[in-house]
Amino acid sequence: MKEPRYYFAVFGNPWLPGHVTVEEGHFGVNAGWPDGIAPGDLVLLYCTGGYARYPKSVPGVGVVTEVDHTQQSFRYDYEPLSRAVALEDLRFLFEPRDAAKLANIRFNNHWLFEIAPESFHMAVGSLLG
Repeated sequence: MKEPRYYFAVFGNPWLPGHVTVEEGHFGVNAGWPDGIAPGDLVLLYCTGGYARYPKSVPGVGVVTEVDHTQQSFRYDYEPLSRAVALEDLRFLFEPRDAAKLANIRFNNHWLFEIAPESFHMAVGSLLG
């Protein structure tokens, strides 16, 4: 069994056309698709400020179950955290390279990007059930 890789996915307002909620278990992206994403990988599910229920925070983790590289989409099992991790906290918990990607998601269309295992574990290590 391979070691999982870790990713960060950005969810906007789920009520806009073509958008979904984090709990629905699927994600598609049209920019910045990582070729290596595979079943068993773990994804921090981040909600932007336009997402009323969990603004500017990570409420859960997705465990990737299926990947469609052609459609640039994947399905996941949603695992809620015991408490959402705020954007302000992520900025300090992430490794410097990942924090830089996080700071530029609005400008570089980084809606899905790989992060270091250390960033993932610092952000949610004690909050997963």
